[in-house]
Amino acid sequence: MDCSGCGFEVESGYAFCPKCGRRQPVPCASCGYLCAPDFEFCPKCGASIGAPAKAVERPAPTPSRTIVPPSRTPSLLPNIEGDRPHPDSDADRRTVTVLFADLCGFTTLSEQLDPEVMQALQNELFKELTAAVRNFGGFVDKFIGDALLALFGAPVAHEDDPERALRAALDMMARTARLGESAPHSGSPLLLHIGINTGPVVTGGLGIGTAKSYSVTGDTVNTAQRLQSLAAPGEVLVGELTHRLTRHAFSYEPLGDVVLRGKAGSVLVHRLDAPLAAPRAARGLEALGLSAPIIGRGAELHRMLASLDQACGGSAQLVRLVGEAGIGKSRLVKEFIARVGDEDRFRNVAVRQATCSPLGEQSFGALGAVVRSAAGMMQSDNGDEMRAKLAGLLTELGLQDEEAKRLMPLLYHVLGLGDPDATLQHVEPEQLRRQILYAVRTIIERRLALSPLLIVVEDLHWADAVSLEALRFVMDRLERTRLMLLVTHRPAPDNDQLDSSRVSHTALRLSPLNSDDGRRLLAAVFGEGWVNSAGELVDQILERAGGNPLFVEEIVRGLIDRGVLMREGHRWRTVAGEVATGIPATIQAMLLARVDRLPQEVRRLAQEAAVIGPRFDATLLKSVTADPGRLEAGCELLCDAEIIEEVAGSGSISSQSYRFTQTLLQDVIYQNLLLQRRTDIHGRVGAALERLCGDKPERLEDLTVLGHHFAQSAEREKGAQYLQAAGDRARMIYANDDALRFYERALTALGTIGQTPLKLAVAERIADLSGPAGRREVAHQHYETVLQAYRESGDRVASARVLRKIGRLLWDVGKRENAESRYAEAAALLDGADAPIEQAHLWQERGRHACRSGDHALAATWADAALDSVRTLTTEHVSEGGREATLVTAEALNTKAVALARLGRNLEAVRQVERSIELAEAAGLLGAACRGYTNLGVLYTTINPAKAIEVCRRGLEVARRIGDSGFQARLLANLAVACCTFTDRCPTEGVPAAEKAIEIDKALDQREHLPVPLIVLGQIHQCSGRPELAVGLFEEALDVARETDEPQLLFPCYDGLATLNLDLDNLVEAERYFSLAQGICAQHGLDPETLVVLPFLD
Repeated sequence: MDCSGCGFEVESGYAFCPKCGRRQPVPCASCGYLCAPDFEFCPKCGASIGAPAKAVERPAPTPSRTIVPPSRTPSLLPNIEGDRPHPDSDADRRTVTVLFADLCGFTTLSEQLDPEVMQALQNELFKELTAAVRNFGGFVDKFIGDALLALFGAPVAHEDDPERALRAALDMMARTARLGESAPHSGSPLLLHIGINTGPVVTGGLGIGTAKSYSVTGDTVNTAQRLQSLAAPGEVLVGELTHRLTRHAFSYEPLGDVVLRGKAGSVLVHRLDAPLAAPRAARGLEALGLSAPIIGRGAELHRMLASLDQACGGSAQLVRLVGEAGIGKSRLVKEFIARVGDEDRFRNVAVRQATCSPLGEQSFGALGAVVRSAAGMMQSDNGDEMRAKLAGLLTELGLQDEEAKRLMPLLYHVLGLGDPDATLQHVEPEQLRRQILYAVRTIIERRLALSPLLIVVEDLHWADAVSLEALRFVMDRLERTRLMLLVTHRPAPDNDQLDSSRVSHTALRLSPLNSDDGRRLLAAVFGEGWVNSAGELVDQILERAGGNPLFVEEIVRGLIDRGVLMREGHRWRTVAGEVATGIPATIQAMLLARVDRLPQEVRRLAQEAAVIGPRFDATLLKSVTADPGRLEAGCELLCDAEIIEEVAGSGSISSQSYRFTQTLLQDVIYQNLLLQRRTDIHGRVGAALERLCGDKPERLEDLTVLGHHFAQSAEREKGAQYLQAAGDRARMIYANDDALRFYERALTALGTIGQTPLKLAVAERIADLSGPAGRREVAHQHYETVLQAYRESGDRVASARVLRKIGRLLWDVGKRENAESRYAEAAALLDGADAPIEQAHLWQERGRHACRSGDHALAATWADAALDSVRTLTTEHVSEGGREATLVTAEALNTKAVALARLGRNLEAVRQVERSIELAEAAGLLGAACRGYTNLGVLYTTINPAKAIEVCRRGLEVARRIGDSGFQARLLANLAVACCTFTDRCPTEGVPAAEKAIEIDKALDQREHLPVPLIVLGQIHQCSGRPELAVGLFEEALDVARETDEPQLLFPCYDGLATLNLDLDNLVEAERYFSLAQGICAQHGLDPETLVVLPFLD
């Protein structure tokens, strides 16, 4: 025979052409038809390509009283065994269209005809019905008496299986009618009644021993049978999904919601009428772009280049590409980056790229990908290698050793790495989050100082919340720089996370290609000659593609795979044969059709890879696959079939990384797996990852991936543990949105199991974070669930803890009586219990609320109660419980000090805070110590300014040592007050301290504290005779203070502006501000004198 690629004469038995190397067609062992090398079944006779050429003996039918009566069992049925896959073929899940056809009046007909005549009629009928099924690419599953069960979409999927089933049904009706006209019988017409339904099924071997055969199971089959029973003679009734997928090509009569016998609920049923004379175009689904010159996107590309031009001129730009999957977003980004590299005006632009994962990003995952891109990190790099490359990046950006050393631990969090030196262990989560954002901004600024910067983030709809916040933070504060952020995402009702009023924002919605652009796209692939000669086929492709570029690509690939299109030299031609049936109608059907054509062992490998994820490492896949010896050959075949592709620069096969060519392709393969096999592979992936990561995974990314796989395996509890750990890690850096996502996934993994300690802990964490996030109903629901479980188990202390948290929720929404009721109930449970720490938390909580209510005497009493409950524990060795007791003590002492100060007992307040600092420093609770130094500096300012300066300096040293910039700002502001109140250090030390505090607060976006140094600096300028400067600072402070509506900040703003306007003889304004200041005090029950003297107690 001649080579199918170059025409060279190839000897029989050669698998490859000796001239061009192309794989050759394989003769079917059953019928001799030449099949494409990657076919698994013969398209002519349906036999397995790898099956030996031997006769298949059909077992004698077994009589059955309930299914196949002997008198109704055909003895000479049409030979359907050639269609049947091996019964041990891999079972899978897929969407299939099921057709049930039954002959009307069979029993009456059997009574009227001789059994021999009846048997011949049955055989002839089944022959005709089988031919109708085969003509439209269906598969005859079985005969049940006088009924036939046929499948469209299994064992091999087509793009238009529902439509094929309907056309086969109409053909069955016509064939049966013709048979009735020619066959001898009673004279009554032969009529069928048919039911068709589309939906998910499980396919595979059903039965045991020699009776085992390929079949399908699922409710989809039951519904089809019920529809067939409901159908009148000559009718075809279809289910809801079948109707929805075929209404563009057929007319129907709606029958409404119908209750089917034996099924709960109702089913929307339609009666098939006829094919439409002028069928409408089928709607397309999700896809990706073509590897061809970009077509039809000139206007969008021009606007993107113009935006980058503006960015290079110093005006930061945010550009969005929005569109459905496959519309061409990634293709346009690729073309844009290529143009940036080619044009001289952009020769200095640095490009950093990241693609978000559909598995869900860990905290800072998207931003971490950008940093990894900048540092040249590889997926296989371990922690030490990543740290080394990060250090190299900072050196490249020109950071000095001291500054780089300060930023490195912060950037470890962005990369999901642990800090081996625990540099920031004493920094509060909220403060740590701000410092991380500042670090990100710093390295981006340094990059911008060297050249313009283009950051590209694709598939933003999968990005983590903290990365979105960080990107917006950077854009808001670098609006006058040479920065452009380009993002792509799918349409969604809420995609405003990056919206900013400070930067130029361009949103480009990609629309489908028009017909002319579609033809140009095909011409770019096949040449103008083929497009002009193909005629109707081109029209069919464009009609089915609906303007989606990847639809065109997938249709074309399907035609090439089926041999409909063939290359001859540099030209393409259409081969005569089945054309229309090779054009996929939906993405799922198109992709599944490609997968079904893979050899079984290669398909298994693709399924194992799909469980790992859209991108996978060969080493990991080798640990997971059931056949490691075929890994290299299997990956090569998958690359040849364009199912996967190598990731550039990832190394040899042992360390090679691959990715699926389309995310949707990976998803279709994954969903095709049986749940049990999917569960098993997830477990194998998780176990392999554990071996690679060790006992204690260091990277947040590892915790996330381990949690994902084990949560989908039989070891769901282990998955929940990893996800809880990932949530705890995210919570440490105040990435609460991401922590919530991890906790909720952990709770989902635990499913319907009982209220285990792990499940209760996760639910309580979700509630802890949901309340501050404004989801109080969610928090309350989880707290109540956890509370009920603890009550049923008799755990009084845990019940009290949850009651305290519920009380806080109620207090925050103004239900103070209900909150007090919960506090009282918690106190009753703790009465007599050996739980001093929880008691201290409860009393401390009540003291805090008393302070907020203006009852400072009661606040001091509750603080004393908290101190009494843990007094015996605070001197213990620093165990975990001891540290918590010390922390509660330090907080209670601070609360008591604030209450005493508001009561005018300043010296006592000083002693309480000094004791708080002493305890905190002894236990290594340096964050709590900084809070104490902050309050002590305020208190000493009124009684001993020199001591206040000393305290502020000491606290500032501690804050710098632990790297807490938030407390540095607070202590600098207090230092400015102390220096300028009763000393002559104001110009040399006070003013610089206030200005530095403002700088830190603005850099870290600490808006709850920013008014403080603004007020302090305003007061300094007011006292120095510069009222105009003072007014500007007070007004800026007031604008920010109004955001938080905090009385302690609003009062000094109003009071300061009142006195300034009085000095400037603006009496009306002065009176207005005095009135506002008095109103704040009256509204909150505060003493104006204490706010004037001690305005900034923490």
